Amino acid sequence: MNPYILDSTLLENFKQAVSDHDDFLINTYRNYNGKNFWSIICSAKDWLSVSVNGLPHINLSHPHDDVRSLNVLQLITTYDLVLQSMEQLHRVFEIEYPLKKDDSVFNAAVPDDAYFAQIRACFGAHPVDLRSADGTPPDKKSTDKYFASWSSDVGGEGDYAVYLYSNKPDEVQPIRFSMSFAKIYEYTVMRYDLLSNVVCEIKKKNGIFVEKQRQREIGRSSNIFEQLQILLEENNARIGDKSGYQFEIETMIELFTASQDFPEQERQEVAKYLKSLHLLVDELCKALQGMTFTNEDDDTDSEELSHWHLLHARPRRFKEVSYDLSKVFEYLHNPYYEPSLLEYHIKRLVGAGVLPPFVDLETDKLDLQLLLYAKLAENT
Repeated sequence: MNPYILDSTLLENFKQAVSDHDDFLINTYRNYNGKNFWSIICSAKDWLSVSVNGLPHINLSHPHDDVRSLNVLQLITTYDLVLQSMEQLHRVFEIEYPLKKDDSVFNAAVPDDAYFAQIRACFGAHPVDLRSADGTPPDKKSTDKYFASWSSDVGGEGDYAVYLYSNKPDEVQPIRFSMSFAKIYEYTVMRYDLLSNVVCEIKKKNGIFVEKQRQREIGRSSNIFEQLQILLEENNARIGDKSGYQFEIETMIELFTASQDFPEQERQEVAKYLKSLHLLVDELCKALQGMTFTNEDDDTDSEELSHWHLLHARPRRFKEVSYDLSKVFEYLHNPYYEPSLLEYHIKRLVGAGVLPPFVDLETDKLDLQLLLYAKLAENT
């Protein structure tokens, strides 16, 4: 096992912060000044996970010299993945990178970032195409090049070393270039620890966004259709497209626009249900204004959304036909659903009293949906 590992707790904190604020992050960064920065966040998160979780399994004491040399390269490359991820996250969230000129670890003639890049190059990134022997920038007119030998842990200072051969015919003696596992580990930990700053910045930016939205008043209309359209636009702006309350708002728009091509008795029954939906619309207004969000998978209703059940009813009375309900709702919401057994499922629901006897395959989808929601809410 490799002893030079990184604290996974910090990674988990970062992943949790991304998960907790994903609506804000997606809405803000998937098109940030014309660029998809959300993709960068996801990529950095993925490769940090690969690096942190993979580090313990890099074998630095393999019995075969060549395999051990490759594993050293794997360690350095893994550290470099962490560094690249951190640099990208600092760029995305516009955080100043505080270690740009730091030279406290390697104490070399160049900053630590440049010196680590030299280590990476010499130990396998591009060992046969080196422009410098110590990481210092070469002169633009210089034609000097160096070529590294295989890496080895035999003799001399440091844990591993290579010999750099010059392209100059008169330079016979190669230059020994060594590195210490403890040093590159210390260097990487200093930069990986900056992930806590990223977590704080995510929370800070989300807080600023939430407060800004709370200060912006949502328009109100006495017309239920106009109000739902306003809420749909506000939901997309505050939480994001295909997120937040979009499903509920779009479903209510469909329910209120159903033709109600069925007998008067059913019209009276659904009228009561539609009237109660006005209360849910008011609650959604308040929820969006206050920037609160109830997950539709929650087992209990939110205190703020006491009428949540009107669109997410789970009546015990119809438990025996729950599968039939799921297949009819799939027919309603999935345009690619193959309704080969739809007639069977509808008959089952009619027999259980969920749907009235006149419902069949010819019933309009929006009418069918309205009848289902009204009946399920009635028996919740």
